[in-house]
Amino acid sequence: MPEPVCCDICGKMFSSRHVSSHKRLAHARLKAGTPSEQERMQTMLEIFKSLSDETKQRVLTQLAASKKEPS
Repeated sequence: MPEPVCCDICGKMFSSRHVSSHKRLAHARLKAGTPSEQERMQTMLEIFKSLSDETKQRVLTQLAASKKEPS
């Protein structure tokens, strides 16, 4: 019997049989051409929301540190 798994893009649960099809169909726009900055930001936020609290804090710390580095 197929196991439930999370889509690594949106975090929704799917049967292991169907998650590949879901990603191909639901998230195809990410592969078709260059996504806009707004689309990339939305994707980043969706992924961020799926992280554990500890990992979110590590990401925020790294982002704050990268803002302080000279460009």
